[in-house]
Amino acid sequence: DAPYPGCGTIVIETRLAAATAFSSWSRYIEREGIRLDRTDPIFFQLNTLPITMKKSNCDYFVESIVTDRGDIRIQMKWRKLIADSTSKEPGAYQNWTYEDTKKSVPFILYNEIMRLVDNFGNYLIWYTR
Repeated sequence: DAPYPGCGTIVIETRLAAATAFSSWSRYIEREGIRLDRTDPIFFQLNTLPITMKKSNCDYFVESIVTDRGDIRIQMKWRKLIADSTSKEPGAYQNWTYEDTKKSVPFILYNEIMRLVDNFGNYLIWYTR
């Protein structure tokens, strides 16, 4: 299924035990060259370090939580690196929500994360707010 505008969470339904899903996902992310910032194996949460997308003038990081059912709930936060010509500092991070406008940062981020998600395994993927 395709996401719908406004959804902000991508869910991978693994049907694995939570600890197994968490360790598989965290190892997979690192194997793909994405560096982890924080992991919490007790609460099955992990955050990546910011990932820069120079073409889109932004960076983002991924927050993942694994539920007791083994579902991996993925959310992203992103920001423009230079908000406009008057500011030298990056803007604040904002929650990612899907939008289907081609070439928009949310659309590009969706395609980036889905390359990762789709190659993780043959799992059901769905979307929620």
